[in-house]
Amino acid sequence: MTTDIGRILADHERRLGKVEAQSRLKSAALDDTALVVRDGTGSLRGIVGQQGDGTTAVTIVNGAPPPAPATPTAAPALGGVSAGWDGTFADGAVIPLDWARVEVHASPVDGFTPDTESLVATIETAQGGIVYVPATAPQYVRLVARNTSGTASPATAQVGPYAPKPVAGEIGIGEITETLIADGSITTPKVFANAVTTAKLAAGSVDATALKADAITGKTITGGDIIGATVTGGEIRTGTSGERVVLTPTPPNPLAQRASVLLYSGAADEIGPGVLNSGVASSVPSAILASPCVAQDSASAQVRATLALVPPKPGSYGGRFVLTAHNPGGNSQVGRVSIEGVTATDPSGISQMVLHAGDGATTPKTAEVQLGSGLVRVLAEALQVTPAATAASGLYLNSVAGHTGNMIRLQHNSVDRFVVDNAGNGTFAGNATIGGTLSTAELAVTATTFTPYTPTVAGGGSATYTSRTGWFYKLGKMVYFAAEFVVASPGSGSSAVTITAPSSIYRGARQSFAAHGQSTTTSGAVMNGHAVAIETGSGAVIDRISLSNDGASNRDNILNGTNLLATARVSISGWYREA
Repeated sequence: MTTDIGRILADHERRLGKVEAQSRLKSAALDDTALVVRDGTGSLRGIVGQQGDGTTAVTIVNGAPPPAPATPTAAPALGGVSAGWDGTFADGAVIPLDWARVEVHASPVDGFTPDTESLVATIETAQGGIVYVPATAPQYVRLVARNTSGTASPATAQVGPYAPKPVAGEIGIGEITETLIADGSITTPKVFANAVTTAKLAAGSVDATALKADAITGKTITGGDIIGATVTGGEIRTGTSGERVVLTPTPPNPLAQRASVLLYSGAADEIGPGVLNSGVASSVPSAILASPCVAQDSASAQVRATLALVPPKPGSYGGRFVLTAHNPGGNSQVGRVSIEGVTATDPSGISQMVLHAGDGATTPKTAEVQLGSGLVRVLAEALQVTPAATAASGLYLNSVAGHTGNMIRLQHNSVDRFVVDNAGNGTFAGNATIGGTLSTAELAVTATTFTPYTPTVAGGGSATYTSRTGWFYKLGKMVYFAAEFVVASPGSGSSAVTITAPSSIYRGARQSFAAHGQSTTTSGAVMNGHAVAIETGSGAVIDRISLSNDGASNRDNILNGTNLLATARVSISGWYREA
């Protein structure tokens, strides 16, 4: 039989067209296997078909955690508590499509973590619901959402605790405790007469509102507090001996007879208590605080430290305070120290404060500082300042702009001895001795000290000298000097003769000096010229001496060793700037 290739191809094309026209997988089958579903990252998300345990199902796995449910509601219930979910999620999150259920967890432990033991019920509907949780103790409640993959959401915040309501017949004798009785629920008709005894009253529980007026008569109150009462006459005291406080209208002599608070220190040698009182003396009210007394002076007066306070009365007297420790009778064993202040009595008046310290009578020296009328006065034998070891100025005075008076003015017997005005000009009535360096922009001198020195002469070769003399006078860095040498034996050599000044010479520029010579170069000749300290020189050396007698062969001669004839005499003088 002959094979018709064309007919076969046409048949295949017709059948292929029918297959392509069908829906996808219409003719597909999963025979003893499964179809897996993966997400964009390749992670397994589902299995359709034959499962690992031999069953056939659609299994969803590895789903993302669902959002946390909204905070649950809870309330006491008979024999347990009720817990509810309103079907919403925290922060307004939308319910995911793979949501499966909400788990209800309960525990009597505050801050518990949901686990399999705390799971008590589930809510399977997205509309939410209320479940009953049996319990015998107060419960805390939390919710957890799960998706079809079994993945849990974060747990909600806990609510509670909520105590179960008792079921009829379950309340036994003695089971109603204090926490089960509502505040204010027991009223007077429910209390049996004389049922509340002394032992049942808490300490401090009966206050003034619970006592009838005049209810306490002829009794002694021991301990406790007296609040809102007025005590008229008599004494109130914290004890009968030792350290104590006594409030009395009649303090013991020699104290002023006015209502006082007596402060007993309990000291073994105490002869009088401390005192706090207020009263009027010479129409002026005051308050007094005095220390306890442990000694008397020679006039049998009690020696104390006191603080007196007087209020100001404009137009009449100023306010005043006096803090003092002293001996009113003048006992030589005790001096006086005090701080006293008084205010002005009117707008044009003067306020003053005085700090006073006086020694005992055997060495009656006093020191006092007075403040008032814009001044500070010190009355003492001497004013001594001992600065601490710091970088701060030991004595500092700063006058502000606009101050026209002197900054410093020192007098003896009302006669000026030293004055510094506000421009910094100082005037001494006597002499000033300066041990260090005096630095000043200008200096006027009426007398100075002239200091001798011996100059050094070099470059004379074999020359010896009968004498080398000099003196100088300094003003700051400026020095005036005169130097001279006389030759004994003649010199030799061609080196320049040099001589030294009293101190090192500034070398920033040449400095020259007048020079005079006799019997140099030519016996008996008189010559004049100059000496010079040059820039390249060093120390106190004057590097050249030039002399001339205006002769044709001896003009501007630089003095050297051969010019130093026997009996030659050279003198130099002038100003120079020190290095």
